Amino acid sequence: MIYRGFKICNKWSRVNILLYFIFLFSSLQAQSQYLPQSHSNVSSNDAVILMYHNVSNVSSPLTSVRPEIFKQHINYLVDNNFNVWPLSKVLNYLESARSLPPKTVVITFDDAYASVYNEAFPVLRAKGLPFTVFVTTQYIGDANQNFMSWNQLRELQKMGAEIGNHSHSHAHLIRKHKNETQKQWKYRVTNEINQAQFILEREVSTPIRVFAYPYGEFSNSLKEILRDSGYIGLGQHSGVLSRTSDFQAIARFPMATGYDEINDFAMKIITRDLPVTILSPVDGVLLNQHKLPELKLQLLSGDYNKSAFACYATRQGRAIVSWENFDKGIVNITAKENLTAGRSKFNCTAPSNSEKNVYYWFSFLWMKPEPDGRWYQE
Repeated sequence: MIYRGFKICNKWSRVNILLYFIFLFSSLQAQSQYLPQSHSNVSSNDAVILMYHNVSNVSSPLTSVRPEIFKQHINYLVDNNFNVWPLSKVLNYLESARSLPPKTVVITFDDAYASVYNEAFPVLRAKGLPFTVFVTTQYIGDANQNFMSWNQLRELQKMGAEIGNHSHSHAHLIRKHKNETQKQWKYRVTNEINQAQFILEREVSTPIRVFAYPYGEFSNSLKEILRDSGYIGLGQHSGVLSRTSDFQAIARFPMATGYDEINDFAMKIITRDLPVTILSPVDGVLLNQHKLPELKLQLLSGDYNKSAFACYATRQGRAIVSWENFDKGIVNITAKENLTAGRSKFNCTAPSNSEKNVYYWFSFLWMKPEPDGRWYQE
């Protein structure tokens, strides 16, 4: 398992739950239905991480899947022979350059909602599947019925679940307070993360040293804090984990009502990591309100059709793709219009050359304040 001693390798160079998968998958669903048995010889260097919040019929659909849908997901994984591994095991394999088995999937939950204990845990326990819960420590232990208790978290851990850090207060960590210096911000955020880890180490046995960013938001400065403190970081932007991933900004596929139907689910869990180098910008925090955001990538070699590379911008549809140097894989992606305030993504895909209905995927997260400079409200 991956605990405090997990080695972070700096060589790994390289969140709005509602992506709009609809722009990508609406065309795919017109094709013949995915057949899982046709993808047995998949890459052994990729793992798909699934991210859930609530498993409930009554909580907000923006952060929930219905219990019956969750059962469909789990049954699909089991019935089609996917390898569901603990997060720490997958990270250790990739860090040590060992090959993962085909069709590797990781199940994670953010916030430690009570519905995870009441609805998801019985399903996972019955199938003997591992999973990880990322805990916002301030929410636990104050008789808040929406979240698990420490005793329930300890029970999950005894049954094989891993417990990780989701901050102490679930603050927007990329944001500075009024008149706060960079040094003061760094000190406050470091304490926020370390306080949560201290509480986890006091309340549960050996929590993993993996941090799930609140709201999936991260900046280059926040990633540096995690790297310097020896944490791996997980976002909420869609994508696949591989050896070439940025281990302070690991992508996960968010599961939410409207984007969790079984056909979409089946496509996501066979997605591959699109190998890219981000040339610019250094992160997705947009402080210039009047400029169209542009993402510059270099696509690396892989088993995908570069000519069919396409990107989609949240709430806008297909983005503008301009090849600066096709042979070298250097490409510029621009939104058709200014992004709205909040979190947006550029989701880029390319079809596999060798496997039908399999797509390589890369996602980039943008975070944009309101026009007057105030940060958006949740």
